[in-house]
Amino acid sequence: MTDSSSETEAIADMASELIAAKIETAHKDTQMTHVMRIGTFHMEIVPDKNISIQEIFNNTLDKLIDKFGDKLLEISIQQTHADKSDIGKHYG
Repeated sequence: MTDSSSETEAIADMASELIAAKIETAHKDTQMTHVMRIGTFHMEIVPDKNISIQEIFNNTLDKLIDKFGDKLLEISIQQTHADKSDIGKHYG
């Protein structure tokens, strides 16, 4: 019998890998991606005619605000530059 939490984790890992592959492919094809950054939160979506980017970003922002409230915007400069590999990247 398998643990349902390990199955959920495996599914999440596969989904994460798929999303990362789609984003990498979009960058290679010089297709722009939609990026939402709030403090240390970073979300990147490959454009698709079947999804509403505005709706996804609005829903995500609403959920982040519900969960973290005003703390969502409380960050330090060190946190924003924790991943130095992002510095210098340009998004469309």
